[in-house]
Amino acid sequence: MNESLGNPPKDQAGNGEALSTAEAMASALRQPTFLRVMLVLAATVVVLVGMRAGASILNPLFFAVILALLFYPIYSWLGRRGIPKPLALVIMLVGLTILFLGLFFILGLSISRFSADLATYTSQLNKQMAGIEGQIKSLGLTQANLRDAINPSDLTAVVGTILSGIAGFLSNLFLILIIVLFLLAEGPSMMSRLRASVSTDHPQAERLIIFGRNVVRQLGLRAIVNLITGVGVTVLLLVLGVDFPVMWGILAVFLSFIPWIGLPLAVAPAVVLALAEHGLERALLVIAGVIVINILAENLVSPMLMGRGLSLSPTFLFIGFIFWAFILGGPGAFLAAPLTIFVVLMLGTFPGTRWLANLMGGGVPEAEAPDADNPEASVPASKGEVGGSG
Repeated sequence: MNESLGNPPKDQAGNGEALSTAEAMASALRQPTFLRVMLVLAATVVVLVGMRAGASILNPLFFAVILALLFYPIYSWLGRRGIPKPLALVIMLVGLTILFLGLFFILGLSISRFSADLATYTSQLNKQMAGIEGQIKSLGLTQANLRDAINPSDLTAVVGTILSGIAGFLSNLFLILIIVLFLLAEGPSMMSRLRASVSTDHPQAERLIIFGRNVVRQLGLRAIVNLITGVGVTVLLLVLGVDFPVMWGILAVFLSFIPWIGLPLAVAPAVVLALAEHGLERALLVIAGVIVINILAENLVSPMLMGRGLSLSPTFLFIGFIFWAFILGGPGAFLAAPLTIFVVLMLGTFPGTRWLANLMGGGVPEAEAPDADNPEASVPASKGEVGGSG
């Protein structure tokens, strides 16, 4: 009897020891131990290898998600104006189809004309190079050979590589548009189901809502700045009489998503073309004009629009460009800035990784309190801007 009465304390002691052991193991797993770090790195490598292997499938999905985020404010605006959801989706479908078919037509026509006139441009460029070489040699620099430095065939290869990424995007246009429409139609419903399935103060749901708003805002503001830059480049080249100004402007819009080197890549063929058609003075005017447009867009327009946006480190932006181009191929160069923004904002939503987001971005924007009637109206607040072409 005494023995049986003595057992409960032993059982309680055993349960207490088991509970303390479990708590110790859980605490150890929460600590940034070497094993945990290695497991996270191994999982990251597996995911990246899978992304590289499935790039042909992931690229249209990524483009569709980014387009859905960019155009969701327009879709939401149509809904707030009392337009029924089916009609709003039809309007978005028609509008996006016209937009991308117009881009496809303009780029296709410009590329075919550019390829047909390439021999003429090559001849003009060789004459201009010969004249410039003569002037340089008259100054005593007899070893100058500019025609080897600027090769029209290399120019054609660069333009072809750049346009192949856009062509890859447009070739999956139908699939991308269908995914965009599904995302636009189901996005609000999914968020409503998420709110209904968890409590109002659930931290993960709140983080997801804040994260979605931040991504929409950052991508939208970056797209507006790029559009202003592209329009400025188009007007400049049109005034200076450079051929295919609309094509170079479209390239400037797309490539300005590539940090620091995007805009120079977009306008380099236009500079060479201006040199071949009109001489060195016109080419220098193009360079000066693009520099002025970039300064105005990045230092005046961008701070006004993105003064409360995300600040990304130029170093990490450039590393992200190389990284995503390696993982996803050519389209990854265009997706680099949006995907880097996505990663930084995702890291910034969790306390354990917020330090890494601060290291990459110098601060992650904080969203205002959610508005149940108008979820997209609340915008995040922070300092700085997302760097485009620099």
